[in-house]
Amino acid sequence: MKHRSRLHHTLTAIALAFLLPLGMATAQDIGRVNEVNPSAGFSSVSRAYADMDETYARIGTKRRLAQVRQMEVGMSRKALQAALGRPAIAYSDGSYEFHLSLHLSGADRLICQYRVFMADDNTVERAVWRRPQCAELVFGQRH
Repeated sequence: MKHRSRLHHTLTAIALAFLLPLGMATAQDIGRVNEVNPSAGFSSVSRAYADMDETYARIGTKRRLAQVRQMEVGMSRKALQAALGRPAIAYSDGSYEFHLSLHLSGADRLICQYRVFMADDNTVERAVWRRPQCAELVFGQRH
């Protein structure tokens, strides 16, 4: 029985030795795709006409939280669009702005502006939210 217990502890230690660094990298990567920076050059939202109710001024692409949680540093442009859909704006610096409609509770949704910056090799380098509520809703934390 002691042999079996010792083997279990050894296997657990080996598994942790491999998984802990992966967990730290994942947490670090989440920080790079979950920044909050309202002054990151987001577009301004305006009403289509003066009498338009503020509730309807923002339109976003409906996405499940699980889809947005697929975001990671190094993902391809194709994988990015599979997760988030078509960007609302493509900037001249190669970054994209997404307007995402995310589920809160019941029928309530939160419209979030999310800007994704691409590296020279056309993979995700980092991404920022305009509002902290969006970062907290998606990843449960903000950086």
